[in-house]
Amino acid sequence: MRLGIDFGTTRTVVAAADRGNYPVISFQAESGDMQTWYPSLVAMHDGETVSPLVAIQHLGEPGWYFLRSIKRLLGESSPDSPAAIGERNIPVFDLLVSYLTRLRQDLLEHSNLEVRSKEQLEVLIAIPANANSNQRFLTLEGFRRAGFRILGMINEPSAAGIEYAHHHITSKRVAHKEYLVVYDLGGGTFDASVIGLSDRYHEVLTDEGIAELGGDDFDALLLDLALARASFTRDLSHTERYHLLEECRRQKESLHPNTRRIAIDLSRGIEGGAAVMVPTEELYARSAPLIQRTITALESAMERQHNKTGISWSDVETVYLVGGSSDLP
Repeated sequence: MRLGIDFGTTRTVVAAADRGNYPVISFQAESGDMQTWYPSLVAMHDGETVSPLVAIQHLGEPGWYFLRSIKRLLGESSPDSPAAIGERNIPVFDLLVSYLTRLRQDLLEHSNLEVRSKEQLEVLIAIPANANSNQRFLTLEGFRRAGFRILGMINEPSAAGIEYAHHHITSKRVAHKEYLVVYDLGGGTFDASVIGLSDRYHEVLTDEGIAELGGDDFDALLLDLALARASFTRDLSHTERYHLLEECRRQKESLHPNTRRIAIDLSRGIEGGAAVMVPTEELYARSAPLIQRTITALESAMERQHNKTGISWSDVETVYLVGGSSDLP
């Protein structure tokens, strides 16, 4: 069974290659609900790692400990670098292998993926274009040790270009080369790529990336604003901060263009905490410098390609927004 896996900072998405179709796999949560993503978090209870599908139902409960955004740690970690989860420090690579082992187990036992007995799971893994060699090695080795058979690795903007071509130009023949710009703002990283398309072939011409800029940073900004509104000044514990960032992520993801205020329930992480209201215009104002950094990176990618081949923005057919954080209004 061949799979494509987008190992994201906050969510992991799996698609199967099935007779020319590429359905996204659904996972069954502990509540019984089906969801088309797998939580990208490491969870521990009673000293053992637990499936994220189970653990996510126990956020805020005593004795449950979580590490969010493990993908962000890989670029700056060696296999033995420690990461704090609860009161313990465990090597990042061990936590990664444990997470990916749970992913494989849940694919086999708690998803709608139909796998024959003893059939191997062969995977193509998407990774940020600007990922360094350390992150690439740890990711590939983590999947291998978790029991997956590695087919290869593909940069995320390249995967977006293939997806765009599959859905938007397979019904027409492109007689001349078209240019696509991919703006990929994920949970932890940003990538921009210029891609040339001709018929069903595509080529990544240039790319630019920011290793640590994504949804996690918007969550942190929203938490800072909420704590300031509550006049809260003491340092948060690791557990308190984790739960409050999860609350901010949930509220951020529920935003729509008409939202005027964001309600953040501080009791999700702080005993005796109250709900505070953060005006959306304050979040957008604080987020503007981060968005400007992504636009600067995008323009840098286009400028480099212009210097090499002479193409300009007027030659670009589409700017393709992908990545969960690109949904931010």
